Amino acid sequence: MLLARYLAHPDPLAAAGNIVALVLGSNQPLYPLTLYWATGADVTGLFLVFLSAPCFLAIPFVARRSSLAARVMLVAVASIDTFLSVKVYGQAGGNELYLGPCLMLAAMMFRKREQFLSLGLIALICIGLIALHDRYGASFLAWSAMDYATMMNFNIFYVAILTAFIGLSVGRARGDGLGDA
Repeated sequence: MLLARYLAHPDPLAAAGNIVALVLGSNQPLYPLTLYWATGADVTGLFLVFLSAPCFLAIPFVARRSSLAARVMLVAVASIDTFLSVKVYGQAGGNELYLGPCLMLAAMMFRKREQFLSLGLIALICIGLIALHDRYGASFLAWSAMDYATMMNFNIFYVAILTAFIGLSVGRARGDGLGDA
């Protein structure tokens, strides 16, 4: 009941963003543990990515003050977290794939009158990808090729599920009859 009230918002896009933010924030501790369980590899450096969890979990709080600020924050935190994760985990693990859901959020979380903001966020994510791809440097991890293959397989699955979740959550919010309100 308390969680439902925290996530609730009169703006359906903000409410959908709040749910996505909760899922992303609560998954932060689970992802490294899942990788450890699957690979047995050292995941101590992975706990750096936990730093984004409080940011994701604060999005519903921000939404109470400004729906637009919270939606921008969701896209920004997700994108920055993804770029940092690629550096921490290493590009071989496929974490750049999470930029797909980030782009999807940037495209779907904004109304027609906010289109320039949406396009600007999409452009920033694409510029970041072009600027950083193959330029992250050495990973913080020393994993085997088999461990990275396992991570890539997880990431492909996780990105597919996350994309479907965002599509369903935000798609429903966009189709609730408020249109460009």
